[in-house]
Amino acid sequence: MPEPHPTIDEQAAEWILQLHEEAANDALRLQFECWKQQSAQHAAAALRMQEVISRLQALRGQSAPAKAALTAAFGGRKPAARGKRVLRALLIAGCLGLPGALLLQSQYPKQWMADIRTGPNDWKTLRLADNSTLTLSGTSAVNVHFNGQERRIEVLLGEVLVEVAHDSARPFIVQTDEGSMRALGTRFVVKHLHDTTVLSMLQSRVAAQSADERQTLEVDTGSRALIRRDSVELSGTLDPASIDQAWRDHQLVVDNQPLTRVLDEISRHRRGHIQFDRQALANLRVSAVLPLDNTDRALQLIAETLPLTIKTYTPWLVVISQAQQSKE
Repeated sequence: MPEPHPTIDEQAAEWILQLHEEAANDALRLQFECWKQQSAQHAAAALRMQEVISRLQALRGQSAPAKAALTAAFGGRKPAARGKRVLRALLIAGCLGLPGALLLQSQYPKQWMADIRTGPNDWKTLRLADNSTLTLSGTSAVNVHFNGQERRIEVLLGEVLVEVAHDSARPFIVQTDEGSMRALGTRFVVKHLHDTTVLSMLQSRVAAQSADERQTLEVDTGSRALIRRDSVELSGTLDPASIDQAWRDHQLVVDNQPLTRVLDEISRHRRGHIQFDRQALANLRVSAVLPLDNTDRALQLIAETLPLTIKTYTPWLVVISQAQQSKE
């Protein structure tokens, strides 16, 4: 079956992406001008694409020319095929008249436009230019900002295991909306929740600071800290070896944790939606080792120990409720 002929808007999106490639030259730009002159519809589509990029640029806070919106989306690198598909979809969605804010207000566009990102079933380990390594679990996203003065990792979404390479000239800083963590050692985990950042120290120390810069706390090996915009506080201890093992095996290890929090974590590693009533399940707690590579099995393991009913309507919708007690 032949491929459908691309629409004018799709052609315009492809032209914008080609012009962003490093190989773009005057000949390609001339071809684009000729394409625009084919009809008033072609010229209008190109103009709409440029307007969408300008809106994305404004939402990202860019001050460079409109092309910087594309550069921001791919961290200055040539976009990969998947990234090109995502940006093409954003461009076309914008041309359909969606408000600019709607394009980026959810977590997913934020994830799409990050320098490094993972999907729900993905785990990714990368070595950075300074030989530090980042491991991202499912549905996570970070931006990388390196210069001559510092190394800064911005965690936008999800969870990342950080192993810092020594560089006495440039501090290594991990930043979230709630605060920042300056590495004084080598290994730690940062999880970015809705309004809290969880720092788990596996080796050495980190200086954690709240976003308002009013509170700073050194967190040592085996300690966990909660970082909020106006506070930093210790929150119990952990076994670094167990955490390392869980990351290697893609497991979630929980000890007397609220069920709702555990379901949120499983949701991050699952394609589709897990629906549940937070208030109805608020009093249930979980202690378990759960496989994040098999979230169906993880939910079954929870249901074996708690009074729950799990109904799977489609692979994309699972509904969890508290089981009704039988009447004698």
